[in-house]
Amino acid sequence: MIERLAASRCHVCGLVAAPPARWCPRHPVEMTRTSVIGAGEVVSFTTLHSPPEGFRSPLHIALVELSGGARFVCHGAETRGLRIGSRVAIEAVDNVYYFSHLGAIDRARLFWSRAGRAGERLSAIARSVAKRGWKGRSRGEG
Repeated sequence: MIERLAASRCHVCGLVAAPPARWCPRHPVEMTRTSVIGAGEVVSFTTLHSPPEGFRSPLHIALVELSGGARFVCHGAETRGLRIGSRVAIEAVDNVYYFSHLGAIDRARLFWSRAGRAGERLSAIARSVAKRGWKGRSRGEG
């Protein structure tokens, strides 16, 4: 299951900050506590083979943007197979954020939580299945 993460939102500009901030960096107003879905897209990533003192090598790091615009610097188990735009889940453990690839079930849950009306969801699923079937045939898998 995809975790919800603590965040804050500015009632003036709508900025979402995660981890939560008390004051909006754009306006002199106090932000409201909220939460965001702990899944987003990889904006950038790297592997440090000579990490700073106190970290084990290799240190895998990704910058992940959530749908509300908040960005997290996260640690991960590996970056193999990771791409810019990859969908990942974020988990908070003792105020440290970790990323992991979203499995098929998690991607489906996220899709259903964000999708529009039932007809739009079914149409999107049909297009997705057709596209995957077409790719499989073009590679000789089907």
